[in-house]
Amino acid sequence: MENNNDQDYIITLSENEGSSDEIVEITPTPLAKKKRGRPAKLSKALGKQKMINTTLESTDRAPNDSNPFKQTAAIIKPQTKFLLDDREKCSKNYKYDGFTENLSYHFVKHGIIPPLESGIISPMHTQSASNKNGQKEKELSTLRWILLTTQPLSTITQKAYIEHMYIIDPQFTVPGEKKLRMMIARSYGYNKEKLKLLLKTAQSISLTTDLWSSRSKHGYLGLTATWINKNFEIMDVLLEISYFPTPLTAKAITEGIKNAMQKWEIENLVISITTDNGANVVAAIRDLTPIKRLSCAAHTLQLAISKGLKVVENLVSCTKQLINFFSTQKQIERLIKVQKEIGYEEPLHLIQDISTRWNSSYLAWDRLIFLQYAVLQLSVNLSCSLISEEKTDGIRLKKIMIKDNEWELLDELCNILAPFEKATRDFSGNTYVTLSQMFPIITDLTNSLKPSDNSYEVLEDSDDNTINSDIVEEESSQIEVDYSNISEVLKNVKNKIYLGLKHYWAMPDEFGIMAALLDPRYKDLNFITDEETKVKIHSSLQIQYDQLKREMQQQTSTPPSSTISTISTTSTSSTPSIRSLHERQERRQQKVKKVFQTKESSTSSSAIADEITTYFLLPVARENKNPLDWWKSKQEIYPVLFIIA
Repeated sequence: MENNNDQDYIITLSENEGSSDEIVEITPTPLAKKKRGRPAKLSKALGKQKMINTTLESTDRAPNDSNPFKQTAAIIKPQTKFLLDDREKCSKNYKYDGFTENLSYHFVKHGIIPPLESGIISPMHTQSASNKNGQKEKELSTLRWILLTTQPLSTITQKAYIEHMYIIDPQFTVPGEKKLRMMIARSYGYNKEKLKLLLKTAQSISLTTDLWSSRSKHGYLGLTATWINKNFEIMDVLLEISYFPTPLTAKAITEGIKNAMQKWEIENLVISITTDNGANVVAAIRDLTPIKRLSCAAHTLQLAISKGLKVVENLVSCTKQLINFFSTQKQIERLIKVQKEIGYEEPLHLIQDISTRWNSSYLAWDRLIFLQYAVLQLSVNLSCSLISEEKTDGIRLKKIMIKDNEWELLDELCNILAPFEKATRDFSGNTYVTLSQMFPIITDLTNSLKPSDNSYEVLEDSDDNTINSDIVEEESSQIEVDYSNISEVLKNVKNKIYLGLKHYWAMPDEFGIMAALLDPRYKDLNFITDEETKVKIHSSLQIQYDQLKREMQQQTSTPPSSTISTISTTSTSSTPSIRSLHERQERRQQKVKKVFQTKESSTSSSAIADEITTYFLLPVARENKNPLDWWKSKQEIYPVLFIIA
């Protein structure tokens, strides 16, 4: 800031309501030349002749000013004049960006504005750093809000939003769309590297992938990584949702997953990928050997359910038509009004049955049954109405109304599907382990639907051992269903679902059974009736245990756990009192002991089997016990099994 001539400086201050005064304009004006040699800085040394008589006068907004958020300023009257000597030069330059704190502080520092006479400046200086930090924090908060609520970036450019933010905080300058894009790019790069480092801390990773199309028919590939960290906590991270051009061939899917693993540098960490049952996806994962493919249990369960619902497809269609009648706002309001009139505590809407949404049939039917009396009452009200429009709607509703026996059948179908709805929710969790409970749950569901006769078991043992979906659908389409015989219809539905479960889970996956074996809730493998399968999985565990223990002994001369024998004795001595309270658990332990009697005789060293023997002698954990918490608390007792688990 250099002056060759003496000048007056007119300082314009802002005195907006609710905000502190600040300098908004500095205007130089020519002055008559003064005598050289005397400093022109303002101070008390200037004496009374040079004292500044400054009066702030508020300036109201002009009547024709339509912008309520336009910056207004207070004017200094009379204008404050600062005399600068041209021999004192200042090379400091300030870029004006809407804030004047730095320039104001510069004036105070050099005595242009005396600190004692300018109570406005000092507070602004002390707040300048915090204001800048506050601006940055608010910008980041805006970015988080945009991302977490999936708002379009154009939201922040809308006048209503800017005015809203001004009312909340006048000092906050809403960032532009361009700046937000830059912030997103920087944030993505920074967090991507952090996530890579986090992924490298995993000993192994399981991926979940899915392919779908948007409404505009664009294909996308989603990839989620799941692993257990060193604290035995489940980590679940969505790695990416990337555009995936058609056709969705197996080769293209394989390359897409490979590229994603390379990008995230996890090729050597992935041990399994969970997918749906699409033929192209199944073939794609087959080419990623040795990575293990796991079928999505929830998706597979829906396939089995769909086989049974084929038996009642006419009822499904009629029910959907009835529910769709109440999809308009007019009918929704009528239904809510009737619910209030007949005493429903909380008026509800009907739920749409969508084929691609899991459990939607059950949820839609269960809600329809709950609102049955309201629906029937509304049908009567509309039919008896003297208003032409309502009477017409009443005729339409009466035509699509399901019959009394169909209401009863629908209720019984919900009873069948209720356990499947719970199982689907259990399989869809991401905050707890799901693989170990898959086969126990499927076994319970299968047993609940098992026919009392042997006719369907004979079908399983026939020459056609592979009951594919086409055969099941063809058979169901040929069945003439008489809904008046409800018990017979329900029997057919159960049998079809039963066959679907037996088909999709005909061969229990060793990966899933091993997970159940290492889950203290299901370690007795009570859901497996084939003793040969049990012996095989126990042998596999023993092999893994022996190999890992040898590796650990080679790394250190100290045994993995010197307290195993002591702890084993203590645990064994305490089990009788526990078993006496749980006869069912005692029977399970007897079966486990029987299995391990042959195993121990074939083991070269009894010490090697200590951990395994002790583990299976302990009572089965309760159903609500978190297996991760259980293993975390038993890490010192079972150091080798802990790693395998």
